[in-house]
Amino acid sequence: MVTAELAIGILSATMLAIGLMWGINLVIVHTECSDVAAQVARAEARGDAAAAAQARAHAPEGSTLEVEVVGNDVHVRVSVPVSLGHLITITVSGDAVMPKEPGT
Repeated sequence: MVTAELAIGILSATMLAIGLMWGINLVIVHTECSDVAAQVARAEARGDAAAAAQARAHAPEGSTLEVEVVGNDVHVRVSVPVSLGHLITITVSGDAVMPKEPGT
């Protein structure tokens, strides 16, 4: 009887640890997406194509990057799917909006 309880306890602790590590990974990926979106938006708002290309290179692998100019603002969204094996996939994204600088 103690063996079954121990097995269930170890399984539960393992599942909890996997869930926590995946959650931490989601937060890290969200931060990376937000940072890249801000860097690209800042470079696009300045009209600096070289800096924008360099910032895009730092996007997480498999991500999509959308840049849209709306009025006087540059909107950037970086999205990437993050999966936990074959069980679940969540799309994590980061957004940034920067006003265009005068003269660009």
